[in-house]
Amino acid sequence: MIILLRKKDLVITPNLKSTFERINQHLYAKLKHMDTDTRTRSKEIINLLLCKLVDEISKGSEDFMDFSIRNEENEDLLFKRIYNFFEDNVKSRYNEIINENEHISLSSNLVYIVVQELQNFSLVQSSKDILSDAFEIFVSKVLKEEGGQFFTPPNIIKFMVNYLNPDVASKILDPACGHGGFLLEVKDYLITKLKIKGNDNNVKKIISNMYGIDKDSFLVKICRLYLEILSGEHANIFCEDSLDFDNYRGSTREEIQEDSFDYIFTNPPFGAKIPVNSENILKNYELAHVWKNTHDNYWVRQDKLTKNQSPQILFIERCIQLLRVGGKLGIVLPEGIFGNPTNRYIWEYLHEKGMILGIVSLDQNTFQPFTCNKTSILFFQKLEVIPTEYSIDFAIVDNIGHDKDGKDLFKLNKDGSYKHNDEGNPIINDDLVDLHMHLQKVEDFNYLKEQKVFKLKNHQIKNKIYIPYYYTGVEKTLKLLEKDPNFKLVSIKHLTDEKIIFTNKNGYIPRGDEIGSLVYGLGDIPFIRTSDLNNWEINLDSNKRTSKEVYEKYKDKQNIEVGDILLVKDGGSNLIGKTGYVSELDTNIIIQSHIFQFKILENDEAIDPYLILYLLSLGIVQKQIQAITFIQGTIASIGNRIMEIILPLPSDHKKRKQISAYINEIIDSKTRNRKKIQNLTLNSFNE
Repeated sequence: MIILLRKKDLVITPNLKSTFERINQHLYAKLKHMDTDTRTRSKEIINLLLCKLVDEISKGSEDFMDFSIRNEENEDLLFKRIYNFFEDNVKSRYNEIINENEHISLSSNLVYIVVQELQNFSLVQSSKDILSDAFEIFVSKVLKEEGGQFFTPPNIIKFMVNYLNPDVASKILDPACGHGGFLLEVKDYLITKLKIKGNDNNVKKIISNMYGIDKDSFLVKICRLYLEILSGEHANIFCEDSLDFDNYRGSTREEIQEDSFDYIFTNPPFGAKIPVNSENILKNYELAHVWKNTHDNYWVRQDKLTKNQSPQILFIERCIQLLRVGGKLGIVLPEGIFGNPTNRYIWEYLHEKGMILGIVSLDQNTFQPFTCNKTSILFFQKLEVIPTEYSIDFAIVDNIGHDKDGKDLFKLNKDGSYKHNDEGNPIINDDLVDLHMHLQKVEDFNYLKEQKVFKLKNHQIKNKIYIPYYYTGVEKTLKLLEKDPNFKLVSIKHLTDEKIIFTNKNGYIPRGDEIGSLVYGLGDIPFIRTSDLNNWEINLDSNKRTSKEVYEKYKDKQNIEVGDILLVKDGGSNLIGKTGYVSELDTNIIIQSHIFQFKILENDEAIDPYLILYLLSLGIVQKQIQAITFIQGTIASIGNRIMEIILPLPSDHKKRKQISAYINEIIDSKTRNRKKIQNLTLNSFNE
């Protein structure tokens, strides 16, 4: 007797990804000794998932499922049936997309395992975006390695679509569409709008108004198949390099034209390892030119092209080129763009092209476990006539629904137990769920209130810094101090201009050097690294030491003196801002390039190294350092943004001297104790 599985028998699985993980483990275990790379395995499993999708969508509730193991069916018989199903029901139906020479090529044993794992589940009902879950397990690693691509989490996509609220008749594009996550969400969003209005007849028009581009042919194929399988309509997906529009194919050129799209949603590839360096591409972009900071943070485009440019920056301009006037953009970008001084010309360009609608700073774990790059979302509207004053939405998302390992995080009661919804299910701790609604009724920024969501007028933006935390964690406190006559707010830049803090010939605060690992272990001179600074002290027991000869090479250049203050400028984010005071015990050292060297010059302002050490340690200063710390990959850095740090200098010179005397006493005490420990160690050794 043959037991057949009907469509109505399929069940919903609450965690489809765990099933995919089991399948992936089977694939890896079976194929790790074979000449099969990750991309090949990914294609194979995706083809099987397409078989499962087509089977589900094409069947009625009483129909028998082909993607199932029938009673007494062995591996070879099942393989033959699934192979034929792919040929007759997937490849033949979508022959414009699937190559003629493409077949199910996994072994019969592995096909059996995949079908066995998936046969009882309804993929369509178990996940809103099946391929997002599948790609997270099977494909993300290879795409990260090959092109800096990371699939956007569904909650990010949903929020972005809800925030911009596209219209049913909108023409919509994702120029870095991947497997089509944004387009799928827009499709569902607009279909829901139609149903609310009582009109189900325009689904075909919705699909015909959606467009996607990606340069990865595998992703383009999958995106087209996925959209067409789920919608039953032709999908406008093109395989091109979005940035290289001079080389678009004819069909693409006809459909993808500038000034024609109402909404663009995208998460472009980004990273220092994939710069665009083709002059033929760069010449088409204003943001590929050199921009000069002329005065007061006003940037002017020069005629000269840069040698290369990050793709995410060019994608900003490409999206604006493609938007019609009045069109809106939602784009995910590295957070450095939103505050890095070297990127501020981007905001000059944006101000010339339209209006900033909103900035949403995302949690560090948003794209984990695939990358720790911190990102923010930019919402923008292209305009010809730009208002002189307007409000910008800001939001800080601290809870993204999962941890650094990708595991779900839930809201907790005070006793540590899970909070549950009305259905009795634990509630995911995700700030994005209702954020679009909060932003519709958000208040103006008020430095007297605690706010994670607020509005700022465009003229309130400081130094083209678009990082929400800068205003909630820094501006709020500085505003209060500004009104306090006991303090005078001065920037580090001001102190360097006044020759109170030393700068090198380029006008920068000096930093250390890299001596190279080849000279480690050649002697007893400590090579001080970022982890060797803590609690104002310098750890001379560094496990990286070098010779006297190497020390002599750097001695005059670094000129380490008593009273110098060392501050961690980049490295691990938990180390940024740590300080060390150079005492009489610490002068025979070499400092690493990731460390700033503050040298305080003689002055009439009662500002000495002890006062600066104290000020650098204040909470408001450390908050500023956090706000200007940007993470690229695994490296955090404050760079020359250190010059923007504001120090709350006591107005009264007498007060300054009192603080200095107190800090001096602490440093002297620390130094005496270190001497005692040294003497104790030496005496014990001599005995």
